[in-house]
Amino acid sequence: MSDILSRLKSLGVTKGFPNTGKVAAKKPSEQMDALLRTFPNGLVVENDHGYAFINRLIQPLSAPHGEINMESEIKESALFDSIMEMSVEKKGDTLAFDTETSGLSNGSGSFIFMLGLGYFEDENYIVDQLILPDLSAETAFLRQTELIFSRFPVLLSYNGKSFDIPMLQSRLRFHLMPDFTKSIAHCDLLKLTRRYWKPALGAVNLSNIEHYVLKLQRGDEEVPGYLAPELYRDFLRDGDASHISGVAYHNQIDVVSLSAFLLYLNDLVIHAESDPALWKVNNVSETALMKYNLPFFSGKIIASINDFSRKEKKALASKLQKAGEKEKAADILQDLAENGDFEAAEKLMKLFQKNKDQEKFEYYRTLTIQLIKKEETMGIWSKADKLTKIRNQKL
Repeated sequence: MSDILSRLKSLGVTKGFPNTGKVAAKKPSEQMDALLRTFPNGLVVENDHGYAFINRLIQPLSAPHGEINMESEIKESALFDSIMEMSVEKKGDTLAFDTETSGLSNGSGSFIFMLGLGYFEDENYIVDQLILPDLSAETAFLRQTELIFSRFPVLLSYNGKSFDIPMLQSRLRFHLMPDFTKSIAHCDLLKLTRRYWKPALGAVNLSNIEHYVLKLQRGDEEVPGYLAPELYRDFLRDGDASHISGVAYHNQIDVVSLSAFLLYLNDLVIHAESDPALWKVNNVSETALMKYNLPFFSGKIIASINDFSRKEKKALASKLQKAGEKEKAADILQDLAENGDFEAAEKLMKLFQKNKDQEKFEYYRTLTIQLIKKEETMGIWSKADKLTKIRNQKL
């Protein structure tokens, strides 16, 4: 057995995660040869299911992606972790991935023919693109995916939870292979852009995020994603891998953009701590930001956001009060009361009654009475009954 392994090693065949630049001399198919001709940085690797092809692209971190500095490091921030809904300690922990598939359904008739995997390594950003030479090599393709996934604790995708991972799981089931995806933390960045950027941008497809957020312009090599299945079929039909070179470029940029967005978001969170105006400048919905990350913002800041409706502010104040954040809740209620909301004034009256604050209790009881008198939606008898009860309140 050791003699066989030694001979394979002498031929350049690598096992598991590939070493940079080593290409196997022994290739299992004509399609592999075609891939190597089109992708000169490609390498053939061996695993326990056979051979897999990887197109490896290495770019120095000194090269920006759009306006994003890829040399940036993740800085610790509780708000960043809250927005991400997980803790990401360093960029080297993350694996960005994106698939190109034969169709848009997750049924057994569709499969992944290209899987872009992007990660940080030393002073470089590397994209390993697993490309399927033909369906007979799919189990090796899936096994190689597992080997690379296993190196990273955090996955980054764009709609990966709804499409890419289910597609991958479907192919694993088809081949009776274990599902290795469930044990890895996964941040689907589409969820974040829908939540925080959609109100301002409308469409949050990745190309829009690249244009308005990352300030990236793709090159002429770009091929629209919907053409990818047809171009892959052309490759299978005539053995010319140049058909999918544009697809590989499209996939590569998708992957790098995911990692660039991660760095952009962390940098924005850090700088917005001292300059909150950056949220709006960067097209972030302040209402969504505060709604989903309530503990990180003061009641006065929440009250100052004009985009919150009166009903939303009341709901946030109630949520804060239940969480024991009574001072923050009071700040929001005070803003509402001073702007004519009698229900908010009444809640403050009861709050200061409970706290035995005579001055504030009297102030808000008087304000509640004044606002109820002005209230036009309340019936005469309901108003009279309400006013009697408020006047009878004592500390």
